[in-house]
Amino acid sequence: MQLAKWAGAHVIGTTSTRNLDFLRNLRVDDIIDYKTTRFEDFVHNVDVVFDAVGGETLKRSRNVLRIGGTLISIVEDEPSKGISTHDIQAMFFIVESNRTQLERIGSLIDAGHIIPIVDTVLPLSKARQAFEGGNGSHMHGKIVLKVAE
Repeated sequence: MQLAKWAGAHVIGTTSTRNLDFLRNLRVDDIIDYKTTRFEDFVHNVDVVFDAVGGETLKRSRNVLRIGGTLISIVEDEPSKGISTHDIQAMFFIVESNRTQLERIGSLIDAGHIIPIVDTVLPLSKARQAFEGGNGSHMHGKIVLKVAE
């Protein structure tokens, strides 16, 4: 969300009531409580949907895109499976290490354009726990491994 805002995008986010302030702090423009509101009833004709949920939410997300829009999923490796994609682009995204991009992100952090959000700091001995990602809990931010002092 922070990178999209930095790039000038109008960002619409979905969350539950307990996380509204978290999204407000990220400067999300419009926030929809998915427990009380179906996002597709209010969101239409957007350029990009970034799906982090999958399943039925991914299928419903297709309907809010403009013709030629892009549907990106980080949870389903075949985001076009079971939905019509004749007028949109659907893709799976997974992070890959890229030095140039990491340096650019570092400069954005240094300049205060984006703020790293750390949920948990664990010792290196807990790397397995970090990899498993908090055992399915909804986290705000990343898990950081502390190597040494």
